[in-house]
Amino acid sequence: MTLTYSDAMVPYFGLYAFTMCWDPDMFWGPNGLGQLPYFSKELGDSTTAGGFFARMVGLGFLTMFLGKTRFGVSDDAWMKTTVTFHVGSLWWFYKLTTAAGWTTWVWQLQCLLNVVFAAWGVQSMGGLDKLLKQD
Repeated sequence: MTLTYSDAMVPYFGLYAFTMCWDPDMFWGPNGLGQLPYFSKELGDSTTAGGFFARMVGLGFLTMFLGKTRFGVSDDAWMKTTVTFHVGSLWWFYKLTTAAGWTTWVWQLQCLLNVVFAAWGVQSMGGLDKLLKQD
């Protein structure tokens, strides 16, 4: 059985949805369980600016995840959405590779993953013309 791009993105976004909504510091903070410290300082609970916005990111990912797993989003729409995320977020992720308060090597890795995932997604859809085509 071959792992498809569409199937791989479900746990990818689901993992971030759960961990960012639940407790971003516990999973992705400087002492996080994931050992990928996306940020170098604790964000705090949902009443702090960092904690609130981290949880809103989680909610956005949860909405995407539920769209695919529970709300009937098609593979075509799912792949277009996730590729758009990977390409669209790349600029801001890249800026974090040199910004204070962020863990440089994690954001460099995230940028690489975004490029790889975007290329895999575009290839899985049959190329850029398919990505841009509206059915």
